[in-house]
Amino acid sequence: MDDDDLFDLLVSIEEGVPLADKPARFEREADHLDVGEYGRASLLIAAGDHWQMRGSFDDARRCFREAQEDGGESRSDPIGNLLSLALAEGDAAAAKGFDVELRRLARRDLLSPTTCHLVAESYEVDGQLGPALRWYNIPFTHDDPRGDPADQMLLQGRRRVRSALGLAPDRLDAFSDDG
Repeated sequence: MDDDDLFDLLVSIEEGVPLADKPARFEREADHLDVGEYGRASLLIAAGDHWQMRGSFDDARRCFREAQEDGGESRSDPIGNLLSLALAEGDAAAAKGFDVELRRLARRDLLSPTTCHLVAESYEVDGQLGPALRWYNIPFTHDDPRGDPADQMLLQGRRRVRSALGLAPDRLDAFSDDG
C-alpha cells in the first residue's frame, strides 16, 4: 500500500460507510495488513478516533495501543491520541504522563505537526488554554511556518487560543491566514 492507496481507502470509508460501521471497518482493513506494514497504524488510529467519538473509550484505547505497538508510519503519533482520550475521560494523571512522553519526543524532533495539532486542540477543547498554546507553539520553536496546511491549522488554533487568553498578536500571528 502506498500514500495514494491509503488516502483512497481512508476517504472511501469516511464517505461511503455508515457512521455506525466505520470503526469496525477501519479495524477490518487494518487486520488485512501485516504488523508494521504502511497504513496499518493509520487505519487503527482512524478506528480509535471513531470509537472515541462514540464514547467507546475502551475500544478507542485498544486501537490506539495497537497502533502504538504496530510501530508503523502514521501522520500522528498514537500517544497524542491516547492523550486526547485521557482528557476526554477526565484522567488528568494519564494525560500528564502522555504529555511528558510527547514533549520528550518533541525535543528530539520526532513529532509531526499533525500530532502537535491534535494535542493542542485536545487541550483547547478541554479548556486548558495554557497547554494548548504550548502545543500550538512547539512546531515553530526553531522554524518559521513553511506554508503547509498543517502549519496553517496550528497557526489558526494558536491565534484563537492567544486571543482567548487576551494576548496581543505577535510575529507568528502574521503568518496565520486569518491574521
